[in-house]
Amino acid sequence: MAAVLVPDRIVDPYDDLARHYDAFTAGHDHKRWLGLLEELALAHGLHGKRLLDVGCGTGKSFLTMLERGYEVVACDLSPEMVARARQKVQRARAEVLVADMRALPELGTFDLITCMDDAMNYLLSRDQLRAALEGFARNLRPGGIAIFDSNNLRAYRLFYAGTHAHDSEGAFFCMRGEGSPDIEPGDTTSLCIEIFSPSVGGLYERTRSRHLQRHHPRAEVEQAVAEAGLELVAVRGLAPGPRLTPDADEETDTKTVYLARKPTTTGRPRGGDLHVHRHR
Repeated sequence: MAAVLVPDRIVDPYDDLARHYDAFTAGHDHKRWLGLLEELALAHGLHGKRLLDVGCGTGKSFLTMLERGYEVVACDLSPEMVARARQKVQRARAEVLVADMRALPELGTFDLITCMDDAMNYLLSRDQLRAALEGFARNLRPGGIAIFDSNNLRAYRLFYAGTHAHDSEGAFFCMRGEGSPDIEPGDTTSLCIEIFSPSVGGLYERTRSRHLQRHHPRAEVEQAVAEAGLELVAVRGLAPGPRLTPDADEETDTKTVYLARKPTTTGRPRGGDLHVHRHR
């Protein structure tokens, strides 16, 4: 298992957020989202039901896949997130462990790897991005598929450059963006999440975490995928709904979804449908 970097700017915020994470993401339609991603993977040759979910959080990113019959191994850098995910499943149904995606160990041979919900944006350099993708390649069978997303400039200009708040399951969440509405490709930015939740005596407890992320330009992701020994076969955008769009536009879609495949041979990649979805 990979060593955890200490102090760590990724693990600490999520340990703080863990007990409120399900309430924080209560409005996320994971079932529909994962259904769309599975359809995309099946359309590009997914076979088999062995899944590795990287950056699994409290388990919301793999529970739907268990229901669909997948054999699941899941990991997260945050011990608190892992503990809460384990509470939701029996070990016979899913193995959940602590691991660092920046140095992902060999956890098995998988048909599908998923890494969703901002996890890739916590990688703060090109080297970390490439290292994570190399870890995906180590854990995929030949022909296996990795599908992951990355926040677009639109997401950072909307959510990381202003203040937003909402109530959920008795807690009040305030997100204070510390970035610029003029963020440029490859920039790093941060978000402060403050949570006010009921405590003893009718009082409220305040929990605060700061999240540092990096925007990954598409060209850098494509290069990192190739350097990791994978072939990029599909790129989509994420629009509200959620729904997938064909263009993955930085200015209109909040995320870009990448689907990469481990080659079955060392010869020329088979390719996918990228000929119709090139850079703008």
